[in-house]
Amino acid sequence: MTILFLSQIVPYPPHGGVLQRGYNLLRELGRTARIHLLAFVHPDVLPTHEAREESRQRLQEFCATVEYFELWPKTSRVNHAAALGAALCSSEPFSVVAHRSAAFRQAVAAHVQSSGVDVIHVDTIALAPFVPVHCAQPTLLTHHNIESKLMARRASVEPRSAAKWFLKREAAKLRAYEAAVSPTFDVNVVMSTQDEAALLAMAPGSRTAVVPNGVDIEYFTADRSHETPALIYTGGMNMFANRDAVMFFLKEIWPLITRDQPDVRFYAVGQDPPRELQALAAADSRITVTGFVDDIRPFVRKAAVYVVPLRVGGGTRLKVLDAMASGKAMVSTSIGCEGIDVRDGEHLVVADAPDAFARATRELLQSPQRRADLGDAARRFVVGRYSWRTIAGQLVEAYSSTLAARKVPA
Repeated sequence: MTILFLSQIVPYPPHGGVLQRGYNLLRELGRTARIHLLAFVHPDVLPTHEAREESRQRLQEFCATVEYFELWPKTSRVNHAAALGAALCSSEPFSVVAHRSAAFRQAVAAHVQSSGVDVIHVDTIALAPFVPVHCAQPTLLTHHNIESKLMARRASVEPRSAAKWFLKREAAKLRAYEAAVSPTFDVNVVMSTQDEAALLAMAPGSRTAVVPNGVDIEYFTADRSHETPALIYTGGMNMFANRDAVMFFLKEIWPLITRDQPDVRFYAVGQDPPRELQALAAADSRITVTGFVDDIRPFVRKAAVYVVPLRVGGGTRLKVLDAMASGKAMVSTSIGCEGIDVRDGEHLVVADAPDAFARATRELLQSPQRRADLGDAARRFVVGRYSWRTIAGQLVEAYSSTLAARKVPA
């Protein structure tokens, strides 16, 4: 099978989110398929020529060809402002405007015409316009989140009135775009049954397949020998959902925990920590803000409890699967573990209100046996259901079903 894989970002290094999913799926697919990867470069992820070349070399280990393209709003502040202005004047969502690229469109057309492509994999809805009209090949669209739902959630916690207005408008545009575009694809890949239901509600008749996020069960292993009375949250602070989660935790939950357990520590691990977070860490020696780290595992091992105080999100959270594979006891909001078939009290503890979240965290800090029981159950759960090889097999099934459907006479 030959796959043309269109990605909104170079899936390397595989540190969290879409990077982690893309890298691991390409690695697994590359064992049996021929892959042509077209991807947009994000300078904040790959800031130097050397970083880009390293990523290209790594991806070429399992991709037949790898081609990179500039994401024009990220090439200068002027272009970013121009993209925002263009989105304000357009019925298209900002993400679609931001990914406009004649070079990318030409590369897609060239591969479709000459590479013997069997399936076109579009890895986000913002890249849907690059699928050729009357495409002969089956097409697959990945919804890492239901983007309109994610944007609406973000708008709900945005305190600035102008930004809230813009985000609400983007949510409405995304909803209309998802409703119009999703039914045109042979199959829409979603991360969970909840996302599937949400997509079908707005785009009835769309063909769907649930292919959830996964975890590298050999990279993330359980080791509680280094645990200390500490809490941890991991996630790039360049993403609003992670910034909001950490600030919500420190402002609303952390004081309730430290009031009774003043010796506890908190690690906020992830790139681009905001100034407000750094200021809180400067004022409280128990808070450690690491910034970007090459390997989160040493920090995760030190923590007794992994906290997921997310208020915004969609799809399924890779950080949750990574922590479960690491055998960590976890306290999460409902949104934090949304889309993963976990059971509250068996695999983790679910709490949404600040006082309930703090109480559950304190109880786990005080009970090593309870932490071990939850962590062991979590590890068994993800090993059985969420290894990347298993998830890649589900994606191949989605490819195969679209190919078979195209061959059936109408």
